[in-house]
Amino acid sequence: MSIALSVSIVSHNSRKDLEDLMPSLISALKEIDSEILLVDNNSEDGTVEFLKREYPLVRIKINNERKGYGTNHNINLNKARGKYIVFMNADILLMADTMTHLKNFMERSEDVGICCPNVFNKDGSLQFLNKRYPTIFDLFLRRFRILFTDRFVEKRSRYYEMRDCAYDKTMDIPFISGCFMFCRTSVIKKVNGFDERFFLYFEDVDLCRKVQRIKRTVSCPESKLIHKWHRISYYKLKWFLVFLRSAFLYFNKWGYLLK
Repeated sequence: MSIALSVSIVSHNSRKDLEDLMPSLISALKEIDSEILLVDNNSEDGTVEFLKREYPLVRIKINNERKGYGTNHNINLNKARGKYIVFMNADILLMADTMTHLKNFMERSEDVGICCPNVFNKDGSLQFLNKRYPTIFDLFLRRFRILFTDRFVEKRSRYYEMRDCAYDKTMDIPFISGCFMFCRTSVIKKVNGFDERFFLYFEDVDLCRKVQRIKRTVSCPESKLIHKWHRISYYKLKWFLVFLRSAFLYFNKWGYLLK
């Protein structure tokens, strides 16, 4: 049976984040016919036990080994019954009207395949997550910013993060962050979901580019949420190597933009 919205979450030792997220998510879904799908990525902190005890309606798939971000969301995509699907991180706090604004926006915007809210830090400051397509130079600059002047880094970052655009206005976004993507399910299935060759990094911009062949990717600034932003540092060798592999896959697929 079809419903309005499927929520897809991937967790890995995310119990503390889920303890914060779930009350806000339940509140945000109160007026929407929905389901919550969660893939647990081999957690060891009691995540699954907590969810089964406190939120038994959450449909949980348990991995015995860690799988990639896109692979896990594809597992939920294949089970989703919603007209729309949200791919989201566990380190999110929703407003009561976050989902309603996004759903209403998509209902009146048939040409949109993915939309996103404005995202804020806990202190109320805006996170500049809307981005232009990444280039080799942008990635080099963010990794080795110490080699450049602060003024140059700031100028380039402003451009890459679309800070020259009005975040309080609806706008087309080349690269919507994978921390929260509100999608038209039929469109995501048409482009075959996430490319599972990306374990982590670049899977979100890759999905955006696939969707942009047939639909728009757009912001919905009326909708807002808080992102606690537990970033995996690619300064650690393991994750830097994962980052490099994903960058290689991405630029091989879409072309090597230099700057």
